[in-house]
Parts: sequence; C-alpha cells; structure tokens
Amino acid sequence: MPKNQSNQASLGTPDLPMWGMVATPFDEDLMRIDTASLRRLAAEMTGRGCADLVALGVIAEPASLTPAEKLETLDVLLQSSLGAPIIASVLDVDYEAATKEAAAFSAEFGDSLSALMVSVSVDDAAEFRRRLLGLHAASGLPLVIQDLPRSTGVTISSRDLLASINGLDFIHAIKCESPPTFSRIRELSQGASVRLLSGYGGIGLIEDLRAGATGMACGITRPEVIASVLASWRSGDEKRAANILGEISGLINYETQPGQSIAIRKEHWRRQGVIDHGGVRAPTPPWSPDLDAHSRFYDMV
Repeated sequence: MPKNQSNQASLGTPDLPMWGMVATPFDEDLMRIDTASLRRLAAEMTGRGCADLVALGVIAEPASLTPAEKLETLDVLLQSSLGAPIIASVLDVDYEAATKEAAAFSAEFGDSLSALMVSVSVDDAAEFRRRLLGLHAASGLPLVIQDLPRSTGVTISSRDLLASINGLDFIHAIKCESPPTFSRIRELSQGASVRLLSGYGGIGLIEDLRAGATGMACGITRPEVIASVLASWRSGDEKRAANILGEISGLINYETQPGQSIAIRKEHWRRQGVIDHGGVRAPTPPWSPDLDAHSRFYDMV
C-alpha cells in the first residue's frame, strides 16, 4: 500500500490551484488498464501544472471499471503522481453503493488518499447532509463535492447545498458545474468557506474566477494553458488571462461537449504521445474518423 507523502489536497496553496482529471487508458483490446500509459499520463499532467490528480471521475469511465480495476488505478496513481495528492472519486448517486465503495478505498489505501470526491446525489439538504456524514464516516477522509447535474440528473439549490455543508469541516471543496456556473459560484462564495472549483474544461473560467472561484478542475489535454491563465489571474492581469484562454477556447469547446468528449480527449493524449491507445469502453461513445479534421485543426496530429 503506497503512501503519498503529500497527501493533503491543495486547499491553501498554491493559490488558485489546478486539479487534473485523469482519464483511464486501456490496452488496445480494451480488456485491461494500460498501467504504463496511466503512469505517463499522471507524470505528464503534474508536469504541466496540475497540483492534485482526481482519479475515477467522469472522464475515467468509472461505470466501465470493475472494483479491482478501480483499486488498481488508485494504486498506480499513488505510485506515479510525483507527490501530487490523489483524490478518489465515488460518484454513484446510490448512497449504499457509494458508502461501500468509499469504505473499500479507505480500507485499501487509508490516508494515502487526500480526499474523496462525491456527487450531489439528492436535492434535499437534510438528506444530502446525512449522506455526507455517512460517506465521511465510512472513509475517514475529507470530501470534495461534485455538483454536476448533467451527469447525475440531480439539481440542488445553492441555499440547500450551503445548508447541507454548514458546519462540516471535512468538506474541503465543491466542483461547481451547475449552470450558470458563475452564478452558482457567486452564491456559494457568500456562505461557504470551502474551495470553489471551476470546471467544464475552463470554458467559463474567467467568469467563474470573477465570481469567486478559488481553483480549477481541468480535464482537457492542454492543462499547461489553463495553468498560464491562472498564473496571469494571480498576478492581477485579468486581460492577459482572458486572452490566453481565448486562444484555446475552440479546443476546450471541442473536447468538452457531451457525446464523444472522452474519446476525443483520449485520442488527443494518444496523439501527443502520452498514452498508447485512445479507446473507450461502452457505454462511452467512441472516436470516429469524421473527428480527425477537427483534431488536426488544433494541431493534434
């Protein structure tokens, strides 16, 4: 069981950290996780500015992974993250299933993991608070909340989300992807003392930062550009930050639209020489040849 020597999620430093959302590379026949490619991907993402790595998020195709493969993924990332904290995702909206998985991760890795990322799984404040308490008890780990109605079908109001986390010091961050994200972040920033992460590849990052975002969760294949955006924002040069983001806004839009977005991003990592194969497992929509011209436009050749 590897120990991550820097196992606390970057909640205070660096200011405006970027977290990397890690995809799951498979072998060519899709039967096994390509652990060598996964190691390279982890190293590449940290080398390009990701302060923390988020495992088993939506981009990782968790519904297609067996329990053993999820443990294998976490083990590989803990060994190859170059000291970056690893956050394990438990995204099942079924509370019993999520609690079981959280307990399994904790039993295998303990506090080598820096946190668990869990979904907004119900729209009632009292019930969601009960679930958060249970997930924390099952894992003993800090929690990051993923607020992504597009994936879960669950929409909670800002008022109820704030009520559900009030006084819970083990809630360390919220990944804010309930649109309009800048409005959500502004509302949450008025009542929450946790880190508020922008998402969606950074397409709305400037407005999210203006509204009070204090970090970014990045799943696109050019994270170094997002790192430059954040650096410019930290320095007070908002115009430069916006200009840098504008230069890759087309790529972000292409890589993050619903449908083939995961396949596109994995193919782009392959074309950059980071992973060996870009295949996805069902039910994720696969890459198709008609996408090639779009990728080549963005220098993914």
